[in-house]
Amino acid sequence: MVDAGWGSLDRGAQRYLTSARVRASQCLRWGWIPLLLTTLLRAVWLGQFPVNPLGPIDAEGFHLLARNLLDGRGFAIGWEAPFCPTAIRTPLYPLFIAAIYASLGRLPEVVVLCQILLETFTTALVISLAGQLFREGGHKVRCSSLWPLLPGMLYALNGTTQRFTGYLLSEALLLPLLMAALLLTVSLFRQPRWTRAGAAGLLWGLVLLTKPNLQYLVLAVTLLVIMRLLTFRGRILLRVPRMAMGLAFCGLLIAALAPWLLRNYRRFDRWLLSTAFEENLARVSVVAVRAELLGIEAEPWTPTWEHVYSEFVISVDPAAAIILQQHPGASCTELDHYRREVAVAARRSVADNAGLYLSLHLQAVGRSLLDPGHRFWYRVWTGRDWVQTGVLSAIGARLHWALQRGAWGDALSVFWQERVSRIPHDAGLLWWGLWAGRLAVWWLAVRGIVRLRSLGPVPLLLLGTVAYHLILPGPIAYDRFYAPVVPVVTVLVACGAHGYNSRQRLPAHRLGGWGGHDD
Repeated sequence: MVDAGWGSLDRGAQRYLTSARVRASQCLRWGWIPLLLTTLLRAVWLGQFPVNPLGPIDAEGFHLLARNLLDGRGFAIGWEAPFCPTAIRTPLYPLFIAAIYASLGRLPEVVVLCQILLETFTTALVISLAGQLFREGGHKVRCSSLWPLLPGMLYALNGTTQRFTGYLLSEALLLPLLMAALLLTVSLFRQPRWTRAGAAGLLWGLVLLTKPNLQYLVLAVTLLVIMRLLTFRGRILLRVPRMAMGLAFCGLLIAALAPWLLRNYRRFDRWLLSTAFEENLARVSVVAVRAELLGIEAEPWTPTWEHVYSEFVISVDPAAAIILQQHPGASCTELDHYRREVAVAARRSVADNAGLYLSLHLQAVGRSLLDPGHRFWYRVWTGRDWVQTGVLSAIGARLHWALQRGAWGDALSVFWQERVSRIPHDAGLLWWGLWAGRLAVWWLAVRGIVRLRSLGPVPLLLLGTVAYHLILPGPIAYDRFYAPVVPVVTVLVACGAHGYNSRQRLPAHRLGGWGGHDD
C-alpha cells in the first residue's frame, strides 16, 4: 500500500516514486504553456472568423431556455406563448448561461468568452489525466519530464473543439465535466476512496444533466465501477467498505439527477431524464429508414428530409401534423400528447425495420468517420468553397457507387482523376494532409489503448467513451458530436507516441496496482 509509507517498497520502487514526483513538479512548472496557447488560439480564431453565437438552432434553443428561466416562464423553448415546459434538454447548461446573463448581461458574446475559459480548464484536465496515466501506470519515462504536456499541446492545437467554442452549445460545458468525471474515475480505479467514489458519481450525474445523450455511457461506467470495486483481490474485511463505496457512487449519481427526474415526473407523468432519444427516433431514425424504403436521397435537415418527416407524422395522425408543425392555439397538454403519440409510432416503425435501421446507422457512422473535413478547412484556408476546385467533394460516395456494381476499374480511375491528376495543388495538399493526420491519430490512439492494457479497466473506460460518441449519432453524425472525445483521444495519442517498452515497466503491484493487492 503506497499510502502506508515507503517502508514496504524496495529501493527500485522508492527511486521510481521519487523521480516521478520530480517529473511532476517540472511538468507543473511549464504547464502554463498549453493553457495559454489554448486561450490565445480560441480568442484569435473567434477574432479571425467571427460567428453568430446563436446561429445553430440548438444554440438558439439554449439561449431561449436561459432567457425564459430568468423571465419566470419556466424551462421552456420559445420566443412567444405558449411557453411549454420541455424535457428534451437537461438543465445544467441553460442554468450556466442564465447565471452569466444574470451577472454580466444578456449578451451571448460574454458566454463565449467564458467558454474559452472552460476550454482552458479542459486542457488542464487533459494534462492531469495524462500525468496520472504515465505516473501511476508504472512506466519509467526516460524521455523529457515534460511528456505529459504533449496531450495538452495537442488539445490546444486541435481544430475540432475550437470551431464550436463560439456557439452556445452544451459541449462547451460537457467537455470539462466529462474529463473531470473520467479523471476521478481513473483515480477511483487506482485507489478507491469514499471521497473519490462520491465525487465521481456526482460528476457523472452532472454530465447527464448537461447532455442526456450520454445516459447509456453513464450506465456502462456505473457497472464498470461496481465491478471494479467488487472484484478486487484484497482482505475479506475490506469488501464491505468497497461495496459501500459503490453505493456512494450510485447514491450521489442518483442524488444529482433526482430533482430533475422528479420535475419530469410531476410535469409529464413519467420518470424520464430526457425525451431526446424519442425525438431522435422520430426526426432522424424513422426519416432515414423511410427515405431508404422510398428510394429517396435525403440529407439531414434538408427540405427533402423534412418532407419525409412530415409525411410520417401525417401517417400517424393528420391532426398531429397540423398541431406539431403549426400549433395554432394548441395547449401544452395537446402538444405533449401528440409528441408522445408520434414517438410511440416511431419506436414501432424502427422496431419493424430494425435490420435496415442498424445498417443505415452504421453506414452513416462510417461515412462521417471517412470524411476528413476538407470542405470546411478548405474554406478556412483559402476563403473559397470546395466546389470551386472542380473535383468531387464526396469522393467516397462515388467510389461506393462504383464498387457496388463491381466496377473496380472505374473506381480506381475516378479516384486517380479526382484526387491526383485533376485536383489543384492547394486542395490536394489539404486533402492528403488531413487524411495522413487522421490515419496517424487513429494508429497512435489504438497503440495507446494497447500500451495501457496493464491498467485494468482504464483502457476499457477510455475506449468505451470514444466508441460511444463515434457510434451514437448515426445519420446526423458530424464533428460537433465527436468534440467531447477529442480530449480523450489526445491522451491516447500521447500514450501511443510515448517511447517506452515492456522492459522499462515497473511491475504494477509495486505501486498499489490496478488489479493487484491494492489494499
